[in-house]
Amino acid sequence: MSWTQKVLSSRSLAAVAAVGVFGATAFYLGSLDTEVEASNTVEVAASAPSATFPANAGTLGAIPDGGPGCGVPAGSNRDVTFTVSGLSGAPTNVEVSMTFGGPVHSWGGDVTATLIAPNGTQFAVYGRRGSTTPTGCGSGNDLAGPYNFKDTAAATNWFSVAGTPTPAGDYRSTTVGGTATGGTVTSLSPAFAGVANPNGTWTLRVNDSGGGDTGAVSAASLTVDAGAAPGGSPTSDFDGDGKTDFAVARQTNQPIAGQVRWFINPSSTGNVVGYDWGIGTTDFFTPADFDGDGKADIATWRPGAADVAAFYILRSSNNTVQIETFGVSGDNPSVVGDYDGDGKADPAVFRSPAGAGDQAFFFYRGSLNNPGGNITFVPWGTGGLTSFPAVGDFDGDGKNDFVVQRSAGGGQGAFWHLLSGGGTQIVPFGLDSDFILPADYDGDGKTDLAVSRTDSGARVWFVRPSATPGAPYQVSWGTSATADIRVLGDYDGDGKADFGIWRPATGTFWILNGANNAVTTSQLGATGDYPIANFQQN
Repeated sequence: MSWTQKVLSSRSLAAVAAVGVFGATAFYLGSLDTEVEASNTVEVAASAPSATFPANAGTLGAIPDGGPGCGVPAGSNRDVTFTVSGLSGAPTNVEVSMTFGGPVHSWGGDVTATLIAPNGTQFAVYGRRGSTTPTGCGSGNDLAGPYNFKDTAAATNWFSVAGTPTPAGDYRSTTVGGTATGGTVTSLSPAFAGVANPNGTWTLRVNDSGGGDTGAVSAASLTVDAGAAPGGSPTSDFDGDGKTDFAVARQTNQPIAGQVRWFINPSSTGNVVGYDWGIGTTDFFTPADFDGDGKADIATWRPGAADVAAFYILRSSNNTVQIETFGVSGDNPSVVGDYDGDGKADPAVFRSPAGAGDQAFFFYRGSLNNPGGNITFVPWGTGGLTSFPAVGDFDGDGKNDFVVQRSAGGGQGAFWHLLSGGGTQIVPFGLDSDFILPADYDGDGKTDLAVSRTDSGARVWFVRPSATPGAPYQVSWGTSATADIRVLGDYDGDGKADFGIWRPATGTFWILNGANNAVTTSQLGATGDYPIANFQQN
């Protein structure tokens, strides 16, 4: 957990010499002069990263009437939109609510509602209720509401529910009518599980397929729960609001020798909280969302012999301790992540043997359909400090991939990808001595290759966006003169990684927004502390 424990490669050891080890300096929160003294966990909630977004007011209104008869080509659409922001990761739960009024919609059997995600994924919420033939008019019950469509609703069948107007309440989504098998209960959430980045404009498309009736959508809302970001966004979001939180750790040696205290400034509250977790002389930082509640769990890995080395995890969902015996001394635990795509980080290590020609391995214990706790190992890379792991989901399938950086000769570097979706790819990029800083810089739900080096005293970042791989770019941010430490993260919650450094001399985070070049600073920590968001730099 200290700088000497954090690093695992020769180039990381060079960084250690420049920064030093943990100190025990007292820390005060800016001008508030309030010393942070939390001795255990505080302010831990069990909720998932969820947000409800109201409809954009200008998109509410009348539903254009359809043509004469029933089941005829539909009229124009009423597209009700929602602007979603601040979420990380693919949706794990989607709910939509709608109210009809001014006027209520007469003859509800005409109406079809379809939900469309920012990437174009669409799914029918319901349609042509009560109609079992191509030209059937279906239910004549009016629509008023509100009607809340969610996968957790009771088995009330929207397709056949009676009452005028149709009773307000919670309902399951159904298939569109007009056939003998119409009205089958469906599930909304799985339809959108492949939307890597839920931020952006969602659309509720409401359509009338029959003439002679009127109605309007007067209110609507969309609820989205998001899990860990499959695009490789850093895992330092401790409050689940979709933004990386400022956090540092300090070896305080209180109340026991080697004790480390984490100081976290959640972006949702701005109130610094302290957690005593880990031993600075042995442990490595490994914060990740191990319990799948959308919040990074405070976690460390303690090396040791087989059956002794273990991850120590403080689960944010219920404030309990999880101990995962895993790995051996010499392993690199910075590769923790979701390897089976279930929205939970898996215990994982990268093992690089001493011999340059020896096989290196990724080891992980998946949490999906693995009641026996079996360990999966994947041979990838070579030993002797010739391969360095890059952490992330480079193909956007929701699963971490197996990627290492190796020398391509002449000082050049290359990334070797063993993609979880199948296939191998070799991408020349950067120098073989560069630090690896992969994250989703372009917001497309895929981890982008990125490296950084110091050039004439400047910390220079080189990014190869997955959306436009032929257009790499570079950004200078930070200096060696102030021993700036790189900190990965999406600090503004726009779904794109920002460029960040932490300056030890002043205990200040400096964040450059990758989208608009806006600069944000935040003071937290002191010389000798370690910025948590650096833990997956290799």
